[in-house]
This record gives sequence, C-alpha cells and structure tokens, in this order.
Amino acid sequence: MAVRNALTKKIARRLRGGKKILERPLLDSRGKQAVKLLRFGTRGISDQFKDQTEYRGTGSTPWDKTQDFGTRKAPRKTMQASGTYRAAWLGGTGGVENISANAIEIGVDRGKFKQVAIHQGSAPFVKVYPKKRAKGGKDWAMRFFLGLTYGVWLTKKRLEMGLKIPRRRLSVSSEVRKSVAVMVKNETRKALGVGVQGPRAVA
Repeated sequence: MAVRNALTKKIARRLRGGKKILERPLLDSRGKQAVKLLRFGTRGISDQFKDQTEYRGTGSTPWDKTQDFGTRKAPRKTMQASGTYRAAWLGGTGGVENISANAIEIGVDRGKFKQVAIHQGSAPFVKVYPKKRAKGGKDWAMRFFLGLTYGVWLTKKRLEMGLKIPRRRLSVSSEVRKSVAVMVKNETRKALGVGVQGPRAVA
C-alpha cells in the first residue's frame, strides 16, 4: 500500500507539472530555449542575416541589396555595415527580449536603431522626403546634408520626389515555429515522465 500510494503521488506530481507547462508553455527555461531557437534555429534571425533573405512562414523574400551612395560604399552584406544592428537582433547591446507565459518577443531598441521602423514595417518600401528648410528658407537642409556628407547633389525637384528605401524585414519561419513546438512537447513529456524508464521489480 505504501508503494502504491507513493507511486500515485509521483504520477500526480508529474500530471501537475505537465499541466503547468501546457498552461504556461514559455515560462521558466522554455522561454529562453524558444528565444535561442528564434535567433539561431534553422531559418532563424541569424540565417536571415547570413542569407540576406526574409524567411516568413514557408516563404522567402531576398532583401534588396544596398547600393553605393556617393562616397558611401555599400557594405559587403546588406544591413551589416558595422554589425551592431545584427548583433542587437541576436541578443547584443540594444537588443530587446520579452518572455511571457504564452509568447516571446525579440527586437531592437527603436531609439538606438531608427531604421527598424522602416525594415519591420508593413510597407514593402518607404519614401523619405525633406522636411526642414535650409537657412534662408529657399532650399532643403537635406539636400546640403547629402551633398556635403556623401557628395550626392540632388536637384530640389528630384529630392522632393522622395528617396525610396526598400524594406529588409526579419520574420519567423515555419521551421522555427516547429522547433519551438517540438521543444515544448519534449519538455512536457519529461514532466510527465513519458518515455523515461522507471524502476522495475526484480524477482
């Protein structure tokens, strides 16, 4: 009877542990594991920077390659001129990470990386227009900035048409979603003791 009662209690504890995971699948170490899969799993954030391609669901969208702009040469890999933007997305300085019971969110600090508003937006591209007038009010401050900084002197008419910046978005692939689901499933099985060899009576 004592052995039977102890076994019953053990099963009850396992069931309670499994229920907690099902109700809060991303709490405890599971959330950290899910974040790691999102960043470094197959077709995760790291792969998207490496391949210069957005992986969203089962689809893929190659990023538009950055072009030279006057004296500013395009980086060897798009969105990776200094590497700080990529590093932030992968958990470095400026990275954002939020974990709740049923969801995880990663990103970057919008104050430090203003480009994220363009690249994680819903539009496939954004047009940037001049806003501030230069001293005297007859020309645009943006025109002088581009000319003096990069050697690109645009006409007022051309600048007023806007500069097109294509979106280079980072997304969640089906492979990452499946990996997170498998991880939670395995953790639930562990809590329930499924597939774990228990003690056996020896005659």
